[in-house]
Amino acid sequence: MHSAAELRRRFADPGYRASYEDHLSAHSEVTDEELLRTRLRPDPALARVRVYATQSTHKTLTSLRQGSMIHVFDQDFDQKVAEAFHEAYMAHTSTSPNYQILASLDLGRRQVALEGVELVQRQIENAMRLRDAIDNHPLLARYVRCLRTSDLIPVAHRPSRIDQPLRSGLRNMQTAWSQDEFVLDPSRITLSIGRTGYDGDTFKREQLMDRYGVQINKTSRNTVLFMTNIGTTRSSVAFLVEVMVNIVRELDENVEEMGIDERARFEQTVRRLTERAPAMPDFSGFHPAFRDTSGTEQTPEGDVRTAFYLAYDDANCEYLSADKILERIASGRDVVSATFVTPYPPGFPVLVPGQVFSANILEFITTLDTPEIHGYRPDFGYRVYTEKAIENLLATRGAPDPSVVSG
Repeated sequence: MHSAAELRRRFADPGYRASYEDHLSAHSEVTDEELLRTRLRPDPALARVRVYATQSTHKTLTSLRQGSMIHVFDQDFDQKVAEAFHEAYMAHTSTSPNYQILASLDLGRRQVALEGVELVQRQIENAMRLRDAIDNHPLLARYVRCLRTSDLIPVAHRPSRIDQPLRSGLRNMQTAWSQDEFVLDPSRITLSIGRTGYDGDTFKREQLMDRYGVQINKTSRNTVLFMTNIGTTRSSVAFLVEVMVNIVRELDENVEEMGIDERARFEQTVRRLTERAPAMPDFSGFHPAFRDTSGTEQTPEGDVRTAFYLAYDDANCEYLSADKILERIASGRDVVSATFVTPYPPGFPVLVPGQVFSANILEFITTLDTPEIHGYRPDFGYRVYTEKAIENLLATRGAPDPSVVSG
């Protein structure tokens, strides 16, 4: 909200208006290709600051569980969204508010007003201590490391080219904030664990939670995320480092005692987790039965609504294994997904309802070696549309059945 207020002040400043005119004149004759590579500036005469932010207060301040806030800084709120916003808010809010939670939110706000700067500074210091303790420990450094800004954000999105903004000085952090398109939150530590041979979910459950009671929520195929907050203390950082050392020391001893075959399997697992993940396959396209026909022109866009609700009728669907799907693709027949197929991690769909399967997509899912795939049942396979359902839909596509479209 402070940044939103600062933007509004900046756009109203005559100095910014003059600098914008200079910027406009300097780029008036550039080509479109050059313009795409240029960082543009908003026109102060047209720019409107409209910022909405949700804050899970119970995760970062001293409020009760489920305590959260919605922050709004919208210059057009009253004119454009006030009625719709309040209607949506009332539709999703309990008519019986919990006054204990509300009171704790007020306490959290007051705490921030009185000592927020000190609390956040202490939180960042503890996050830095955790990073330094892990990266500088000779045993931990053999198996885990804290990922830097340069590991997670491509240099094309970091004009400052600063690899570790805060760890290299507060001035560098300010430079990154002002120049880079993306900046990492320094209070979050992404830990690469691929060299341990554990995937993120296994490391979270079997090592941190089951053995030491350390609870984390975010993992990927080869990373775990440690999040600090204002309740993080030096002793909690020391405890977490001790836990990591115990895990890695035990792992190191086990590796030393491995036989040749067991060591080979371990190294193969490490390579799978540390080498670059397979590239995301290109979008294969929607089947013609699910192309968007709302306009007069041909379009590759999909009518996902029809594809989604058609699957509500089980008679339109069947399950096929990956091998069966590859056989149909090889014979020149289309196989169409009836649901979202989402490997987790990373947690984004590689197939959506109405999309055609491809050999590249199936290879990607197999190579990813992810422990959980939403939309896939190991005992049955992938849920796809029957060829009869596709034929019937194509026959009636000129006048879709309203019950199919609306569900």
